[in-house]
This record gives sequence, C-alpha cells and structure tokens, in this order.
Amino acid sequence: MPDIQTLILLFLSGCLGGFFAGLLGVGGGMVFIPVLAWYFTREGLTDPDLTRAFLANSFFAIIFSGLSASVRLYRMDRFYPRPVLLTSLGAVASSLLVSWLIGQGQWYDKKTFAISFIIVLIFLNIRLYINREKETALNADSFPNFKFIFIGLITGAFAALSGLGGGFVMVMLFVQWLEIDIKQSTSISNGAIPLISIPLVIYYMIQQPLNFPPQLFHIGYIALYTMLPIIAGVVLFSPLGVKTAARLQPKTIKMIFIFVSLMIIIKMLLQFT
Repeated sequence: MPDIQTLILLFLSGCLGGFFAGLLGVGGGMVFIPVLAWYFTREGLTDPDLTRAFLANSFFAIIFSGLSASVRLYRMDRFYPRPVLLTSLGAVASSLLVSWLIGQGQWYDKKTFAISFIIVLIFLNIRLYINREKETALNADSFPNFKFIFIGLITGAFAALSGLGGGFVMVMLFVQWLEIDIKQSTSISNGAIPLISIPLVIYYMIQQPLNFPPQLFHIGYIALYTMLPIIAGVVLFSPLGVKTAARLQPKTIKMIFIFVSLMIIIKMLLQFT
C-alpha cells in the first residue's frame, strides 16, 4: 500500500486528470501517465513491464473519467449515443490490434512514437488556433456512420500507443475534419473513451507481467490499490470539468485545449534533453 504522501499525490493527480477529462474530453492520460510512470519506476519496474503498467493503469483511470463525465453529460442532455458507439467501434478494433502488436515484441519505441505524436499535435494545434474564431452549426448526428468509424480507427491506434486515451486526436479530428462544434466533440470523446479503454484494460488484466514488484497487489498489469486514490479524484472532479465547459465559450475551450496540448508537447520534448 502506498504511503500517505504518495496517496495524496495519486489522489491529486486523479482530481486534475478528471477535471481536464471532463473539460476537454481527453480522458486525463496526460496527467495519469507521468505520475504512474514515476510511481512504477520508484517501485522497481523496468521495461517492458514499466511501459505496459503505466499504459494499462492510465486506461483504467480513463474508464472512470469518461463514465463520470458521460453521466453528467447525459443529465445535461448533451450525450450523443450514435457517434459515441460508432467511434468506439472503430477505436476498439484498432486499439486492440496495436496493443497486441506491442505485446509481441520490442518493436515499440517510445522515442520514435513521441516524435511522431509531437509532429501531429503541432500541426493540429496550428490549424485549431487559426480557426479558433470559427463556429459551426453542424450537428454530430448529421454525419454518416463511416466517418465516425474512421476517426475511431485513428483514435484507437493513438490510444494504444500513447495511453492518452486518444482524446486529443479524436477531438481535433471532430473539430477540424467534420467541423463539429467543440462542445459536441468533447462530449462524444468523453462517451467514447471509456468504451475504448474497457477492452484494453481487460487485455492488460489477463496478461502476466514478467517481473512485477511483490509489494504491489495487481491483476495482470492493473495495480488496484495504487489506482483507488486516483479513481476517487477522477470521480469527484470529472463532472466538475463538464460543468465548467458548459459555461465557457467555444473559443475559450479551444484555447485551453491548445494550451494543454502545448504543455504535453513541451513535456515530451524535455524527455529528449
């Protein structure tokens, strides 16, 4: 069981990750992953178990952030079942395939993927900033099924490779390709993220780690006691993020989205120095 200082840190990371998940529809992995990577490294994990552990447990937390946000969105009549289900269908297929491929060998290189992810995020952020004033009346329910499935396929691959839930890429594609209002886009993302993450968590739960520390109670790669304080913070603060987003103007949400994306890019770049 973690000590009291670590429990507080894990709880606070759940609060922060949950709030941004509800606000931006991004799952919260950008907060969970660095905290979990630090924690599991401190506990003695090394690759390939280290990478699989923080990805698996990030997905586990993302399930609760998405579900908590979606319950709040449903009560506010801002939930979109068809886009959520179709996007999830494509994402589950691609994420399970990529996760299986990661588990088959040593081909997955964090640095190579990080560079690719940074390039994609920079490009999408530039486009989002240029169009920050643009508003659209297009409704998510007006688009054909295949477009949501296609976005899901891309999202699932990024989710499996990054552990960020794919929310950043998903919301960016909804806003910039389909030109859906950003509030609808974040709502769909919040609904899809837990559905995408559940199969991944099940997959990681049935895997057997090579060398998991004996002091960590775990099922597969999921460290249950470690995740309890994170989940508590997530459940409390994810609905608050949804309520905050409802009060903000679309332009403001876009600027916050860009700011958070830039923080992730800077963090990833600092890992190379």
